[in-house]
Amino acid sequence: MSQIIVCSKLKRKLYLVYLLNVIDWVCTVLLLSTGLFYEANPIARTFIGSLSLGFLIKCILPFVIIFFAVRSMHILDFSQLKIADMLICFALTVYIAITLDHFINFIILIIA
Repeated sequence: MSQIIVCSKLKRKLYLVYLLNVIDWVCTVLLLSTGLFYEANPIARTFIGSLSLGFLIKCILPFVIIFFAVRSMHILDFSQLKIADMLICFALTVYIAITLDHFINFIILIIA
């Protein structure tokens, strides 16, 4: 598989990680607003109460990091791209699990 194709696939995966990250933030804020849930991540607890700080840390900062990662991805060799792919797949797996958990919590709220 050519390096260009690998880079293209990694870019799509990174943008999906970003999208799931934003969905996580929005869902977390909505669930916390019910008063029935709490933030399990102790680091996120420090900023999740502030919408502007949360937006900066969960939306703007990751976008900037991913933007520069995508723009500089072409300098990596194939073995580095493979490692990056494994790490990105891990992040995707974690965010998919978190997103499913959020959706299950919304279903429970609707049913209860």
